[in-house]
Amino acid sequence: MSWIQRIIEVTGARPERRDIDWAPVEAELGTTLPADYRELCSLLGGGYYSGFLRLLQPRREAAATDGLLYSFRSNRRHPEYAGLYAPYDLYGGPGRAGLLHWGSDQTEGDYYWLADARVDPAAWPVVARKDGIEPWNRYDLSMSEFVYHMLTDHDFEPFTVAATTARPFMLPEGVQISTAEEWNAWANRTDGGPIA
Repeated sequence: MSWIQRIIEVTGARPERRDIDWAPVEAELGTTLPADYRELCSLLGGGYYSGFLRLLQPRREAAATDGLLYSFRSNRRHPEYAGLYAPYDLYGGPGRAGLLHWGSDQTEGDYYWLADARVDPAAWPVVARKDGIEPWNRYDLSMSEFVYHMLTDHDFEPFTVAATTARPFMLPEGVQISTAEEWNAWANRTDGGPIA
């Protein structure tokens, strides 16, 4: 079973294939993106994993301020902030390996690949930190394996959210949790099915 299938199974998410034109996204980045990221975006779209982790979507629109390309463009426009990522550099396209942002969380955590256009994207490690003043953590895992462990492994410190819910879930993009009762409906369900 693939890590994507495990994520879908454990969250009870309902996959719904989305047509994403990856060619212009990858042309702008100067590299192909990992296949598991592409598949997860295509099957589940945006949203929050266990109400916590948000996978940045490959939005190309100029007005989109929350996607993978927005983060890439912003980092290129503001090289003066590169020191915030030390000892890593920021990914700058072919010939400039570095961090490429793929996710963020509700507590200022950020998740990156250590991307290199000359290397098979399936081999890009995950580099993450809880917030801007915490140390970096490197994982020689795929993005989907990292996400699965984050959702299910109580010992996956410091990134586990396994103890925050009875069962991991996928909060779809646009769905807001505004009350304790709504959170409990999502976080404490044990039936394995999505909330209707």
